[in-house]
Amino acid sequence: MKYLIGLGVAILVIAAAYFFGPRAKFDPILSPEVELWDISLDSLDRYVRAKDQDLPNLKPDNESRIVWADSIRKTPYSVVYLHGFTASPMESHPTHVEFAKRLGCNLYIPLLAGHGLEDEDSFLELTPNELIASAKEAVAIGQLLGENVIVMSCSTGSTLAIYLAGANVEIIDALLMYSPNIALFDRSARMLTGPWGEQILKKMLGDYRKPAKEPEGPAKQYWTTTYRTEGLIALQALLDETMTPEVFERVEQPYFVGFYYRDEENQDKTISIDAIRAFDRYTATPADHKKLMAFPDAGEHVIANPVKSKNVEAVLEASLEFAEEMLEVNVVTE
Repeated sequence: MKYLIGLGVAILVIAAAYFFGPRAKFDPILSPEVELWDISLDSLDRYVRAKDQDLPNLKPDNESRIVWADSIRKTPYSVVYLHGFTASPMESHPTHVEFAKRLGCNLYIPLLAGHGLEDEDSFLELTPNELIASAKEAVAIGQLLGENVIVMSCSTGSTLAIYLAGANVEIIDALLMYSPNIALFDRSARMLTGPWGEQILKKMLGDYRKPAKEPEGPAKQYWTTTYRTEGLIALQALLDETMTPEVFERVEQPYFVGFYYRDEENQDKTISIDAIRAFDRYTATPADHKKLMAFPDAGEHVIANPVKSKNVEAVLEASLEFAEEMLEVNVVTE
């Protein structure tokens, strides 16, 4: 009996040591409501051109930019593109540029907080709120560029788009999401924000996340390939706080979701396809105003850039077809 009591006490002590262990701490999550700006388009153009110029170690061609449809004027629709974690404004190039061009839209492609730098310590101090603030600013700029705003996004950019969508139905008119990060494919990632999460992560990966083989060319220029593992904790914290049924239920805009999936073995193994389908079941968007589409030949998580994907043209055409049907916009044929 004494042995059993002692064993029970030992188990309780171990459990308490685990559950009351250190956790990553971040500030309370920012509100998703976007505050509108009052600024002239000429001033906005100058602001965007200058906003990233003082960033230390900014990689070439990673800066935020506005792609005007023809001149500095507001268009009926604008497109805002939100890139994913470790990526840059070129992540879905040329799909986002071609999509906006075919619709006659102004396009805003921001560089999100902490990204686009030639710095192996990237993401050391990244927080969920910095990413949310970047996305909120982007949507505010999009509202100045167009009478209606389409938010196009990839991966964690879609996390941000979903979080903002339900709280800004008067601003955001539609969502186009490529490989949206509702949850990571690796379910163990949820441990990162739990007790001892950082300690476990450091034990497994060390201080830095590095590729087995350093990529070259555009894959290195437009993606952060080596970074601090603390960034993974910030990423999971963002998912914990924003990807909830309560957030999904507020989404009522038309949306298109594209992702790589052929079968259980050949699918996107960065994000969870099951989580995408769960998100779709929760939203308030009418069934005939939303579309989930698998691209079995994409072969990669990033489906809209030929550096990564083998199915870029199909992604673009499906996106244009969705816009033409759901938003009743005229798509210019090439």
